[in-house]
Amino acid sequence: MKKIILPAALTLLLSINSYAENIQTEAVDSLTTAQTFVSDGNYKKAIEEINYALAKVNELTATELLKYIPEAPEGYTLNNKQSQGVGAAASIAGTAGATADYSHSDGGNINLTISIGGITGKMASIAALGSIFAGLSQETGVGQTRQIRVQGYTGTEIYNGNDQTGTLSFQIGEKTSVTFEGSGIQSAEPLKTLAKSFDFAGLEKNY
Repeated sequence: MKKIILPAALTLLLSINSYAENIQTEAVDSLTTAQTFVSDGNYKKAIEEINYALAKVNELTATELLKYIPEAPEGYTLNNKQSQGVGAAASIAGTAGATADYSHSDGGNINLTISIGGITGKMASIAALGSIFAGLSQETGVGQTRQIRVQGYTGTEIYNGNDQTGTLSFQIGEKTSVTFEGSGIQSAEPLKTLAKSFDFAGLEKNY
C-alpha cells in the first residue's frame, strides 16, 4: 500500500509545483507587458496587466494555503479541498482563500474556510462581536455563543442544539481568518477537535 501511496503523493506534489510555476510565469509576463505599456504611455492597459498579475499572485497565495488544511479527525473523511485567488474583488472577497469539506458516517459535516485579506479575512473578528449576545442566546435556548482558547488562539464558538449546527471562528492577525462550520453535529466538540490540529502559528507567521 505504501508503495502505491508514495508515487501518487509525489505525482501530486510535482503537479502542484508545475501549476505554481505556470502561474508565476503568467504573473511575470504580465508585469513585463505592463512595463512596456507604461513606457508607451498606455496606462489603462498597464493597469489591466498589473491587475492580472495581482490576480495570479493571489492564486499562488491560495495554492500555498492548501498545505494548512489538516487531515480529517477520527471518524471523519476529508472529501475535498480547493484554493481560490481573487482579483479585482480582493478588497471585499479577500486576496486568497482555501476551503475543505469533511463528512462523518453519521451524517455530520464540517466545512473549513481560510481567508486572507478583504472583509472575509476579518470575518472572525466580526463573528466575535456575537459573543456580546452570549447571555441572551443561552437564555432563549436558541444557541450558545462563547469564546474558547485553542493552541493559544482565541476563537468564537457558536452552537445551536436545536438544528445541530455550529461555527468556530478564529482571527489570526489583522486580515486572516479561519472558520470551522458544522452541520448535523451533536455538539461543538468536533469543530474544536479539528481546530486543535490546525497550524495556526504557521499561518500567522507566513501570512
